[in-house]
Formats: sequence, structure tokens, C-alpha cells
Amino acid sequence: MSWEPIAITKKDAIDVEGDHVRLMWSLSRHPDADWAREFRDSTARGGSSAGFHPLPSPDVRLGGTIHWTVPATELRGAVEHVRACVARANESYAGLLRRRDAERRRRAEAEAAKAARLSAVRQALDALD
Repeated sequence: MSWEPIAITKKDAIDVEGDHVRLMWSLSRHPDADWAREFRDSTARGGSSAGFHPLPSPDVRLGGTIHWTVPATELRGAVEHVRACVARANESYAGLLRRRDAERRRRAEAEAAKAARLSAVRQALDALD
């Protein structure tokens, strides 16, 4: 498993609408759909900043960005929340990859054992001639 965690490389305010600011975080690379799902799940778990209660969740995009419109007074909480969600998504995704690797190894071992049994049966069958 040669996966490297995704990092936030940049954050920017890209639009202002009344008292809300549209923020964008750039990621170190494009996440795949599984990482994006882990990110979305981590936003639902919340718990990043005392007193900060996100209403709509941040929007992770497979193009390598996260977008989120928040009240201008909640910039610190939004930054902390997204940072925490990226960290949780990385942890969850790494666990998912470990489970997949373990399952692949288990299947390969089962296939090898089955092939060995089949070979032994074939040898026994050939010996009956």
C-alpha cells in the first residue's frame, strides 16, 4: 500500500454573498470517490471545534478542492472543521485500504490453497491409471 495522505495546500475566499463567504481549499491531489465518501462521513461526525456548528457540509470535489459557504464570523471554525475532516478522512481511508489489502491477501491465500488441493486431487487421479 503506497498511498500518501491528502493534504490541504491552500485556502482562499472566492466569493462573498451578504454576510457569508464562499471558501475553497485546494488539496494536494485529486481524491478518489472512496476518499470523498470518507470525507463526507467525517463531516457528518463533526466534533472539530467547540461552539462551531456547521449547517450545510463542506463540498469535496473530485477535482481536488473543497468548497464551503460559511458566515464570515465563522472563518476560524470553518478552517478548523475542514482541517479536522481531512485528517479524519485520511485516517478512515487508510483503514479502508488496509482492510482491502487484508481481504486481497486472504483471497489469494484461499485461492492458492484451493489450487494446491486441486493439484493433489489431480495427481491422485492420475495415479489411478
